[in-house]
Amino acid sequence: MKKFFFAAIIAVSLLFTACNAPTEVRTLSANGIESSATFKDFFNAERIVHSDSDNTSAEIIMDKNTGVLYIMKWSGYQWGISPIYDSDGSVMTMEKWQSKRINSK
Repeated sequence: MKKFFFAAIIAVSLLFTACNAPTEVRTLSANGIESSATFKDFFNAERIVHSDSDNTSAEIIMDKNTGVLYIMKWSGYQWGISPIYDSDGSVMTMEKWQSKRINSK
């Protein structure tokens, strides 16, 4: 289990540090039709907020495909990413975030 977890972390980190290399996934459906997709079809991030301190950086990013907001934080070789959740437990989208900012003013 530890090997699988370690391999998954390495794979995800390589996807984010691949210098935007064109990674393409080809699939063959049951009826023989071939289709392809790239990583950006699944997760196409846009930076919304960026914060730097001495050794730590943090960003709020939005997936352009779904509008879901994520927080990404790193320090040296350590990093993590997590979706941002609303008070009711659902994921925070850009629309929800903007409406909360407007209503709080």
